[in-house]
Amino acid sequence: MPKFPPIPRLSIVVPIGQDLGAFESTLISVLEHPVDGCEVLVCHDGKYTDPFDLGNEVRFVVADSAQPLDLISAGASQSRGRFVHVLADGIQATSGWTEGALGKFENYDCGVVAPVIRHASDGKIVSAGWCDGADRLCKSASQGHNTLKVSAKCPIGAHLQASFWRRELIRSLSEAFTSSDCLEASYAFHQLACQSGWRCCLASESELHYASESLPWDESSLERGLRTQCIQNHFSGGGWARSTSAAISAVFSSLTRPQQIAEAIGRGLAPTGTASLLERLHTDEVASCDQHEMVVSIPKRDQSIQQRKRRAA
Repeated sequence: MPKFPPIPRLSIVVPIGQDLGAFESTLISVLEHPVDGCEVLVCHDGKYTDPFDLGNEVRFVVADSAQPLDLISAGASQSRGRFVHVLADGIQATSGWTEGALGKFENYDCGVVAPVIRHASDGKIVSAGWCDGADRLCKSASQGHNTLKVSAKCPIGAHLQASFWRRELIRSLSEAFTSSDCLEASYAFHQLACQSGWRCCLASESELHYASESLPWDESSLERGLRTQCIQNHFSGGGWARSTSAAISAVFSSLTRPQQIAEAIGRGLAPTGTASLLERLHTDEVASCDQHEMVVSIPKRDQSIQQRKRRAA
């Protein structure tokens, strides 16, 4: 009889970005902290040559391009685990970092989990997911604190580059939205998932490390403000009036942070990106929470036997 490899509980997807050194530090941290019942997928565009001969420890997946979202999508499509964990360049795994996150999926409507990212040197929180504020959208929560200070009233989202997902959900989201920008994808994925009945949970026990005090994808720019406000307008309703109001509020909230002024102005220009967003958005592709609940709600064995007996009669 042929022996088939056991189905893993978790698939860890590590895409290779532009910084090869940062990718290697991430992959090494994963291999140094092995997780029972998981597989590690390294996603690249076909140019990576595996100089360390890791073929026995990881599975290589070739994507159609080197775009981050294409790499993540390729990894999710090839994953065999029930859950998918994305870990981007420079984010480092720690001992036992997955269990706290996976435990959150015991809630049937939890579709994505945000871990806590701490500064590798001083332990300060770089990110505990993200939330929306008057000054900016999709901003890292609890930045600079040693303890979590996230309001329960403030919905939390997960940065795609460091997140845990139900496999079918992230696969469907990859089909539902295309982008060359992972922060935009993080924000759109969150809105699409919420629209389909899913919610994001924060796993305070799941900790990752990063060498800097801010995340590389969290930099302010006019384009960032435009893209995030455009997505919010689409899902919450709004046009020029809402965008202008949001931009004015963001400018006043950012007076002490001049580097965010351009981002605030970008929010006022959001309606100019509506046509492009609609071309890249396919909301009917997202796996709904209701469908998931029906799939996992398996009838009890004695009920199934009675049903079969009734049908036979």
